[in-house]
Amino acid sequence: MNSIASPDGLLVASIDVAGGVPRYALAWKGQELIGWSPLGLAVRDDAGGGWRETVRRRRKQRSAWKPVWGKRAAVVDEFQELTLSLEDSSPPVTRMDLVFRIYNDGFAFRYILQPEGEKRSILVDGDRSTFAFLVNGDAWFYNGEHRPRGPEKLAETEGGRACPMTIRVDGFCTMALLEAALFDFARLGVESSAGDRTFRARIEPSRVTTPFATPWRVLMVAPKPGALVDSDLLENLNPPCRIEDPSWIRTGISFWDWRAWGHRSGAFTYGLDLPSWKRFVDLAAERGVPFLLLDADWYGPEFDRSSDPVKGDKARDVREIIAYGKERGVGILLYLNDAATKNFDLEAVLRTYREWGAAGIKYGFMKGRGQEKVNRTRRIIELCARHRLTCNFHDGPVPPSGDKRTWPNCITREYCHSQSDAKRVFTPETFCLQVYVNMLSGPLDMCNGLFDMTHSLEQRPKIFQQLDSTFVAEAARTLIVFSGLTVLPDSADIYRRHGEIFEFIAAQKQPWAESRTLAGEIGDYIVMARKTGGTWLVGASTDENAREIEIPLDFLGEGVFEAVIFEDAPDAHWQTNREAYVVRRQNVSRTEKVTARIAPGGGHCMLIRKKE
Repeated sequence: MNSIASPDGLLVASIDVAGGVPRYALAWKGQELIGWSPLGLAVRDDAGGGWRETVRRRRKQRSAWKPVWGKRAAVVDEFQELTLSLEDSSPPVTRMDLVFRIYNDGFAFRYILQPEGEKRSILVDGDRSTFAFLVNGDAWFYNGEHRPRGPEKLAETEGGRACPMTIRVDGFCTMALLEAALFDFARLGVESSAGDRTFRARIEPSRVTTPFATPWRVLMVAPKPGALVDSDLLENLNPPCRIEDPSWIRTGISFWDWRAWGHRSGAFTYGLDLPSWKRFVDLAAERGVPFLLLDADWYGPEFDRSSDPVKGDKARDVREIIAYGKERGVGILLYLNDAATKNFDLEAVLRTYREWGAAGIKYGFMKGRGQEKVNRTRRIIELCARHRLTCNFHDGPVPPSGDKRTWPNCITREYCHSQSDAKRVFTPETFCLQVYVNMLSGPLDMCNGLFDMTHSLEQRPKIFQQLDSTFVAEAARTLIVFSGLTVLPDSADIYRRHGEIFEFIAAQKQPWAESRTLAGEIGDYIVMARKTGGTWLVGASTDENAREIEIPLDFLGEGVFEAVIFEDAPDAHWQTNREAYVVRRQNVSRTEKVTARIAPGGGHCMLIRKKE
């Protein structure tokens, strides 16, 4: 039997081959988390069970790398690794490496199918990876554009589920099951039978060419859920950046025409048109907001395959707003529906957008499933990189999996239930679940930050539900949600009207120098701090319950700082008094705590800068 331990010695994996089947077990702080669990891939005509170990290799690494953008300026990559080379006399696969890595915040493994002479095409029918939990706890699961599924007791879960899977073992730890480096392979799901607490990997068939390395299967482990949110584990498991010169990639805040459509400000009504776009660009230039996103129908009906994504409808106005934005330092992002790629050459379209001077695209409603959809996503990302465009995938995208390290031009995805989307219910609890489930996979486009919570439902054709939030919670959510693109859903006039609290949003200048989850519980609340330059921003958001939270400021440096504090008014409420808030200023230092009094469904924000 082999074992490897995390650098801090707290997480220990045991590994061996028994009866021709590789298997592993996992313990943390001396407590068994996962009992002996079999591993393997299901390959056509292979019954499994004939593997024997031939070579064993160990290595360890401690290094650091600098992301193009991310949660922090530098990422530490430290792990222990064990590779077992296996042989099986039964074709079609007779040689395979199993690679195990263990970090302070998790355990990962992958399969490498080795060639035998010539490269071979192999159909992987399934994944036999198993996770036999010995602890019981509550689990939540990714659930598409809906509230995450759960909580479910591990022992009571039955049937198939999607990943990420977040697990809370009360009084002991939190875990998450998900995948890293998802390339050229179907995405990971799990299934379980009620009563046994054993989860088996579930994938659609994938055809691969040897040699081939599968995505990593990852189990994150941490004492508190906030440590999962802050983890860099998935990125560490991905290859380094493939873009030779990524200096052109920009991230940050973006205005958005789609949800503002229909808002009336005096005699002006917002539309999907040039006058509205210029209003956004003017404010963006004034407040240092780097982007404006133009959404669907700018080149014609988005689902009509005959809509020309280069020459259709408002293409001339789009070229004008790109030039107008360029003069003012504001990049324009363009929507592109998957339907437009059926009759028009995708690379030619992207080349044209770059020639116009666009900053990137938002890609909507991609068709396909399994390995095909994963590969199509990768192709679009690579084409965008070739033409110096960022990209943002919506409408059921494949999950981010730490791949922003490899392709940092893919800056966000709608791998969540976005606010005001369709006729689903986005509640304060939904938000406090998604940041601990969906967001563990990577950057999310959740479209937080709506300020007009009184008239938006009645005026705007693309606001489908009354927003369940408060004014301050909306500002806080823009900070809490990790994304390379924070897309704001309100009009320029609304943000002008509330310029003081909008300063909290406009101050979110990426890339982040540091990020820390200061406190929180799954589904209940979260407190996030992020640093940009010499400024710290702190945002807190709660579920439907009012809270009073002591926020320590020990992340500050030495000296005296001024904190501008935005908080819910005493009578604020996510259903009855959404827009009431107060602003106060106070001097603070790293030895102090600030008491955040948060209304039901509300939030709390702090903008902290050192005093001269």
